[in-house]
Amino acid sequence: RREEALPVYERLGDVRSRAVTMGKIADVFQARGELDEALRIRREEALPVYERLGDVRSRSVTLSRIAGALIARGGLTDGRIQEIYEALAESFAIAQKLGLRDGIGYVGMQLAQVLAIGGMRDEALAVLSDAENALRSLQHVQMLANVQQLRERISAMTINDRTPPNY
Repeated sequence: RREEALPVYERLGDVRSRAVTMGKIADVFQARGELDEALRIRREEALPVYERLGDVRSRSVTLSRIAGALIARGGLTDGRIQEIYEALAESFAIAQKLGLRDGIGYVGMQLAQVLAIGGMRDEALAVLSDAENALRSLQHVQMLANVQQLRERISAMTINDRTPPNY
């Protein structure tokens, strides 16, 4: 993609297609465990383009993927939980505003877990309800089962329990 697709998009001045391709390259880095490079690409090469273009849906997806990379990097236990929360909360808010049921469901589940880890159990359960409604409308049976399991884990958490409920 770097050798063939990117030069074409650059010649054409197609900044959105270049940003999308960079996101796919970041996916490869993330799958290989090269999380720092995946984060760099998403933050420096994809996200700013979507912001300039006003592409809020792609911004939401990219923020969710940034949070995922931070989580994979150990961010829930190494002091990056606020950064993860902020990315997920913004991604979730965009998904809600645009009515993106898949984003509400998937990101909502992640956000609920982060809220629960932060001791915000009631808020986590409220977000989880929104996620559940979105997934129900999509008839996503497996994800609905995951929501139920997550709800049970969050409901069972004590106020001092900061163990990630599902990661």
